[in-house]
Parts: sequence; C-alpha cells; structure tokens
Amino acid sequence: MAARSSAPVIGALCSNSEPNPEASPHAEAHSPWSADHWSVSVGYRYQHSFRHFVGTTEQTERAIQHTEVVNYLNLFDVSLSYHFTPRWSLSLSMPIMNATRTYDHQLFQTLLHIPNAPDQVSHANGIGDIGVSAEFWLHRPPAEGGHNVAFSFGTVLPTGSSDVRDTVKTVNGPQRVFVDQSIQLGAGGYGISLGTEAYQRLQRFVLYASGTYLLTPQQMNGTPNRSLAGVRFASDPLTANMSIPDQYLADGGVAHPVPKIRGLAAKFGMRYEGVKVRDLLGGSLGFRRPGYALSVEPGAQYERGKTTWSLNIPVAVQRNRKRSVPDLIEHKAGDAAFADCLILVGYSRSF
Repeated sequence: MAARSSAPVIGALCSNSEPNPEASPHAEAHSPWSADHWSVSVGYRYQHSFRHFVGTTEQTERAIQHTEVVNYLNLFDVSLSYHFTPRWSLSLSMPIMNATRTYDHQLFQTLLHIPNAPDQVSHANGIGDIGVSAEFWLHRPPAEGGHNVAFSFGTVLPTGSSDVRDTVKTVNGPQRVFVDQSIQLGAGGYGISLGTEAYQRLQRFVLYASGTYLLTPQQMNGTPNRSLAGVRFASDPLTANMSIPDQYLADGGVAHPVPKIRGLAAKFGMRYEGVKVRDLLGGSLGFRRPGYALSVEPGAQYERGKTTWSLNIPVAVQRNRKRSVPDLIEHKAGDAAFADCLILVGYSRSF
C-alpha cells in the first residue's frame, strides 16, 4: 500500500535558538508565505514495502519462505504556489513516480506450485495525478497569540495512467501484464482534496498538526486486477477491476529550535496514513488493499533565507491490512506489504 501524495512540509520554522514571538511557521516578514510571492517546493518519498500483514498480524512465514512481494517506491512531488495575500494561496502539484514490484520465484514455487518460474519484476515510471488546491489561514500571519489554523480544498485530476503495463519474464517467455495497483501512476478518477493544518506556540516549543483527505466518488477505473503472468485467476466480479479508494493522512507533534544553530528545528510526532475500506462518496467495490500504518516520526527542518529543507523518517509501530468490502462480503481476508519506515525529504524556496 502506498500513499499517492508526498508528505507536506509541516512544522516550525525556528529562525532563532532563543524564543521569538514573531518566528511562527508562517511569519509574514522574510518568509516564503508572504503576500505576492511565488514559491516552489519538491517533496521526495522513499518506501521499501516487504512485510506482509493480514489485519495487524505479520505473516512472518513469508520471509522464511522467501515468498514476499517487494515494492520499491521513489515519489517526487513538485509544487508551485502563488500567495495572493498573507492568508490566501493557490497551488499546483505534480507527482512523478518511479516504482518497481518484484514477485520472488519462490512465491510461484511454494504458494502457486509453478516450478522453474523466474522472478517477475514490473516497473512504472511517469507523471501521476495532478492536484490543484487553494488554502486560507483563519488569521492574518503573523497571528497574535502564536497560533493559527488553515484549511485547504481542491481537486485531483486523473492525469496519471491507471492502466500501466509492463513486460515480465515467465516460464513461457516474456508477457505483458498490468502492473499492480500499488505502483500504478494514477487512480483513474477525479478526486476532491480537503486539508487542514494548525500550530500553537508554547514558549520555546511549537505544537503542529495537519491532515488531508482525498475523496474519490468514482468506484472503479476499469483496469483489470491482473498483475501476475502465467497464473490462472478465479473469476470474481467483485474484484475483477481495480477500485478507486479514498486516502487519508494525519500527522502532528512538537518542534523545538536547536540551540546555537540558527534556523534549525528538531521535530517529533506521530503519523497516520492509509486507504479507506469504504469511501465517503460513491461505491467501494473493486480490488483495493485498505488499511493503515501508524508511525512515530522524528525529523528536522532548516530555514535559511527564502529556502527551507526538511527531513522526516516515520518508523512504523502498527500496520493493519483491513478487509475490503469484497473481503467482508466473501468472508475472507487479504494481505498487503508494508514498509518498516519511510524517508521523506522536502525542499522549498520563495521568489
């Protein structure tokens, strides 16, 4: 399971190691968030998913048998924003993904009883679903009292291909297959994005929180759920095509300036992200792997002039592959591969 968007750069921009009531995350003076300014940001997400879970139970035998399905994900999210006023901004974001999924030959031999099968390795590279959103702050930055709340809303366009195909090796030679849902470039439908973020200064600390939710009213995208070549699948109309699931992300924590290093803040928080079992709008049939990962999230953020860098490394403490609607109807449970941790790097600059 992979989230479709990179993590936003959230937290305190501490421009001084000493308390400073004007050093809020979106202070107006000399800030990327001031009025009449453009800003560009790039987020990078690295994810290595290989631990299989059914519910919250890890399938440790998969590692012993060498039957894991392994994903490597490199996701870049490039955003361009224009700040009309200190409170209002408009952003355009474009994800670019490079992903690889490997089915080990032991999986074919041990679980599917297909001898002499090679590893099946599929790839997906390209632009994902482009998003357009507007954000506004309740109070004009810099807010008196050291706290503020922002809300965002927008749309996600189906610009990324949801039917990517690749050639894989099989016992019968090369074959073309649709790549797995977890590495498809796009969801195959329009989305509605909703978000919020907030902060509160407490002396030398800054409490921060953010959340995003992607609503996807369309139920399925028509792409067949067939990512393995040379394998006979039982006909199941409930999961024959890929679903278009709702997704969510929430994080929050505390930031503190690092003494004697101007512009550097250390952060620690929690991160909660996943895929919904049932969508808020529209149907929930089709193939999906719903579930969530709960992580502790240490990180750091450094601000120098009009440039900001951030690094966060969420480490999973709980992973849960929930049962989808077809799973519930058919009284079964599927698995999903999760990562132990993520590497999230952010860069932004105003001009």
